[in-house]
Amino acid sequence: MPPRSVETAPSPRVSTLQTRLHRFMHTVVLPQEGAINAALRLSATGPQDAVGPLLAPLRQKAQLAGLWNLFLPISPRASQGLSHWEYAPMVEAMGHIPWAAEVFNSAQPDAGNMQLLDSYGSEALKDAWLDPLLRAETRSAWAAAEPDAELHSPDSLQCHATQDGNSWRLSGQKTWVQGLLAPRTASLLVLCRTDAQAALHRQFSVLLVPLKTDGVQLGRHLQGWGTAQKALAEVSFEDARVPIHHVLGQPGQGLEILQARQRIVGLHDALWCLGAAERALDLLIARLQTRRIGEQLAVHHPVWQQRIARTRTGLDTTRMLARRSAWQMDQNDSHLPPQELAMLQSLALPLAVDAVQWSILAHEADALDDSLPLAGLSAQLRLMQQLTPPIEVLHAQIAQGELLR
Repeated sequence: MPPRSVETAPSPRVSTLQTRLHRFMHTVVLPQEGAINAALRLSATGPQDAVGPLLAPLRQKAQLAGLWNLFLPISPRASQGLSHWEYAPMVEAMGHIPWAAEVFNSAQPDAGNMQLLDSYGSEALKDAWLDPLLRAETRSAWAAAEPDAELHSPDSLQCHATQDGNSWRLSGQKTWVQGLLAPRTASLLVLCRTDAQAALHRQFSVLLVPLKTDGVQLGRHLQGWGTAQKALAEVSFEDARVPIHHVLGQPGQGLEILQARQRIVGLHDALWCLGAAERALDLLIARLQTRRIGEQLAVHHPVWQQRIARTRTGLDTTRMLARRSAWQMDQNDSHLPPQELAMLQSLALPLAVDAVQWSILAHEADALDDSLPLAGLSAQLRLMQQLTPPIEVLHAQIAQGELLR
């Protein structure tokens, strides 16, 4: 059942923070959009990091403005201590530009990893690995998927670790590893099997693996979709030794941690999609108001009006569902029914894909210009499609939840 009451107005403090973020996006981030889009294109085709030097001064300004690590909920290490519901419109605003979240140190996979470290990491792990991430001195990667396994079927996962004295011996292969190739990446969070004899839900753990550990071998670079950053790769572990205290939570909590991350990242990705769709719609309407089809402006053509209407309807209805989901997570210690998350993912991502594609069609060749975000948004959404469960799986989860009522 839907919640009985969902807050609809932010507190004065949060309202002020949201206003500051929107102003920062328009006055500081947006003027740099063309230059950073061009740098991303160069970085996607060459070994150099052309983006880092351009993002660094923006990050410094965001930190000075108090717009830093906004994703981290109430915690001793949180600068603002926002709830999921309070943070939701800020994620959406960051979705207007593909790389904007990096300016606020809120990009994935780091944001999800930092929340896991804050919730499940020991104080020693937080001091050594979380604090540098919060200062943006390092970055991190998330390694869960495997070449011949499905995350929704964990019994097929093969990567494993065995305890050997004061260390874990880790072996296996991971693919679609996010963040592995970023220049500042220093660690990986790895989902692996640590006790094959336990009940299935207690067989797995998440280990923090320093990237420079002996036995960690980088594999293929999974690069594509033009302006997509070179952020994905395969990695193998060949008897890599990881300190025994580098386990998040307790051994056997791996699937619980995986589900926690899927809820957090799933919500953030859906909100980001809403921001991408909103920006695409704005650009689409502006373009159609200057383009003619025969004797009339394209914005008055029935086909384009239908697409505008579908996008607006989808945006407003999906936004209500997203805000409700964020509110539910706040009320239930960051838990969200799988059916609710599946509904949100099944709506937000296709909506953004359609909105961006229609805007690209309207802009024709201009869509590839560095002054516009459309190529970058399209690349990011295509990547997100690969990292999100197929729509058929999401629909099955929704149906199963409905049948269990």
